[in-house]
Amino acid sequence: MSAERTTTSLALATLLALLAPGLSALETGWLELKEGHQGQKIKAKVQRIKLPELGGDGGQHVTVTIPRDALENTDKVHQVVVVGKRGDQEEILPGVRYEWAEEYENNNYGLIIKLDKLENYPIRVYLNDDLPLPENR
Repeated sequence: MSAERTTTSLALATLLALLAPGLSALETGWLELKEGHQGQKIKAKVQRIKLPELGGDGGQHVTVTIPRDALENTDKVHQVVVVGKRGDQEEILPGVRYEWAEEYENNNYGLIIKLDKLENYPIRVYLNDDLPLPENR
């Protein structure tokens, strides 16, 4: 194993340890990037995949529904980390942006994940809500 790969694996392991369920991180489980796919862990579902525009810059937008009974409130989510799985290798996807949909149907929250490039392998999403809030000054 190369030094770079060892460092990447160590960084991923450290991050995942920080996001462990005991630290208030909610995890979707593995989600196939196919519309309609539902994960096993919290029943998150890939609702919609918007592919990039021809000649555009960037990747697809993936809308994932999160059941309201799994996540009390989106205001408490301070960090969203997306991990991809290629074969047996897991890696944190760089350059991921996200936003919460204003309203979503059927008692779900809508999480729109904006990926930097076109991806087609499974992802797992961590929603972290245990970061300290800044003091009001």
